[in-house]
This record gives sequence, C-alpha cells and structure tokens, in this order.
Amino acid sequence: MGSMFLLLALVTGGSLLTSLTGLGGGSLILAGLLLIYPPELAIPLHSFTQVTANGIRAGLYRKTVNWKIVFAYASLMLPFAWLGALLFDYVNPSWLKIFVGFFLLFSILPLKLHPKDEPDSKTFVLLGALSGFLGIFVGAVGPMVTPFFNRIKLGRDGVLSTKSAGQMLLQLSKIVAFFGAAGVDFVTLKDHVGLLVFGSILGVAISIPIGKRISDKTMTFFVNILLGIISVKILSEGLREIFF
Repeated sequence: MGSMFLLLALVTGGSLLTSLTGLGGGSLILAGLLLIYPPELAIPLHSFTQVTANGIRAGLYRKTVNWKIVFAYASLMLPFAWLGALLFDYVNPSWLKIFVGFFLLFSILPLKLHPKDEPDSKTFVLLGALSGFLGIFVGAVGPMVTPFFNRIKLGRDGVLSTKSAGQMLLQLSKIVAFFGAAGVDFVTLKDHVGLLVFGSILGVAISIPIGKRISDKTMTFFVNILLGIISVKILSEGLREIFF
C-alpha cells in the first residue's frame, strides 16, 4: 500500500513539474515507476501517464499548437515504435535498467543546444522515428526532443503545447505497439493504469492554481537531485544483476 501512495505522489509531482516547466516530469515519473515495477512493465505503464498529461496540456493550449510540426513528428512514430516493440521481449530486463539509468543520468547533464535556425519538417520526421523506436526501450525521450522543440519560434505556450501534442501522439503509438507487437496485456493492469492516469490528471490540475509561484530553476534543481539519486539506484541494480 505504501508503495502505491509513493507511486501516486511521484506521478502527480512529475505531471505537475512538466505542466509548470515543460521539463523533467516524464523522467521523474519513469524513475519512480522503476522503483516499483520491473522495466518490462514500468516502461509500458509510463506511456499512460504521459499520454494523459500531455493530452490535457495540448487540449488546454490547443490554439497555440503548430499542427504542421506535430504531424511531421508523428508521421513515422508508429512503424518505428512497432519495430521496437517486436524486439522488446528479447532485451534482458537488467540491461533495460542499465540503459534507462544511463539515459536518465544523461537527461540531467547541463548540456545545451543553441543553434539559431528553427528545425524543418524533415528534422521532425526523423526525430519522431527515432523517438518511436528508442521510446520503447527508454520510456522518456523528453531530454532528447526538448532542444528541438525549444527552437520553434512560437513563444512559451506555443512551444509547450506543440511539444505536448507531439508527445501525446508518441505515447499513443507506444501503447498501440506494446499491446499489438509486444503483447503487453493492459487489461489485466487496468487498476494500475487507472491510478497512473489519476495521478497525471491531479498533477495538471494542481499546476493551474500554482502557476509560476515556484520558479522553474528551483523546481528543476530539486528534481535533478532526485533524478540523480534514483538513476544511480536503477543503474547499480542493473549492473549488479548482470555482473555480480
């Protein structure tokens, strides 16, 4: 029971963080899921938290979404996610922990991308294909795609809503691929899915009155510390299972 309350808190907090800043929330939620579920369940279940939170954000700011970019990003998602899902069962869960642990650690490194030009549609098509495939194995690809979406010249709301719409379609593609190609039975996991969806909705709802009372810098700082601790734990577990 305690682990479920912890899970709800992490999902709510991650959804809140993403709603306020557009950063870090998906990685935080995935890290929390990996503390409770094995990777082969944590990664598929993670998609439900993200499709819910991103769908709400895209809906709230739908007037600012650049749908041309979203559809370019989504054009190759499903076939590449399906390909990844076909290979998913052949990957050792311990290696998944190592892979995800490294990816989460990478997400908190202070790497910045500041090219001047806005990415074109072809860039987003390729980015969507890569996100669809890698997302099956690492769950949260936000750290990889955020620098590209941040270069869109739409203002803060436009960038956040366009990224949210794109990530919503990415997570839908992953759910379809996990169910159809990897055989993940989400019906038997419906109670867990319900809890995760509820936490995602709660996080978005809380973010509305809170607004910008907490600075992005402060929240991101504390989330990065938490992510670092959890990432090291996940990574060390995977390494211990493989080599010791």
